[in-house]
Amino acid sequence: MKKILLSVLLVVLLVPMAFSLDPSGFRFGLKASPSVVWMRPETTNYTSDGLRVGFSYGLVGDIRLGDFYDFSTGITINMVGGKLVYPFKLSIEEQVDLSRTYKLNYLEIPLTIKMHTQEIGYLTYYGRFGFGAGVNLRSKASDSYVSAGNQITIEREDIKSETRLLRGSLIVGVGVEYSVGGRTALVGGLTFNNGFTNVLKGTNDAVGRKPSAINNFLELTLGVMF
Repeated sequence: MKKILLSVLLVVLLVPMAFSLDPSGFRFGLKASPSVVWMRPETTNYTSDGLRVGFSYGLVGDIRLGDFYDFSTGITINMVGGKLVYPFKLSIEEQVDLSRTYKLNYLEIPLTIKMHTQEIGYLTYYGRFGFGAGVNLRSKASDSYVSAGNQITIEREDIKSETRLLRGSLIVGVGVEYSVGGRTALVGGLTFNNGFTNVLKGTNDAVGRKPSAINNFLELTLGVMF
């Protein structure tokens, strides 16, 4: 938690400093990105149960490192999650196959290198790669199972005790910027956010081990840079 807060503080302090020292070397932007999200289980008897629709939004900052390289960071809110099916003990006598839809919100700071071409016509093409550091803001779930022949659905408003606070990811993306005049450009692209840390915690008595799952998402990156 301290590392995440320190990273946020550094971004907040360094971005205005970079702008004041060399305004032409800093660009600020906004993003709003629909996404497809899923969870990849790493525990025996856990299976993925398809895709969900997610959404991300936030602030973007590009700091020039060279003619064709930028350090790209910002602060984003990622509304992600996924679906898993796994054995679950309702009681000592009864075990069911639980279908759980995870609804997870993270504050993420991307730390990426952005490589781009010269402007060709009105278009500038780019690629970016790096890492994301996320902290969990909210964890909710929707549970569904069959018990005694009845379909049961339960909405759980807080499952933070079953999810980890921090999430690390590898970020890879490509896209294009369309100049609309001056330094302003519209942005469109695809970004793959590949989690590499377990987002679950606790112990599942039905399988006798701690659960593990990776959260990934593919987003349609839409935004504007100034």
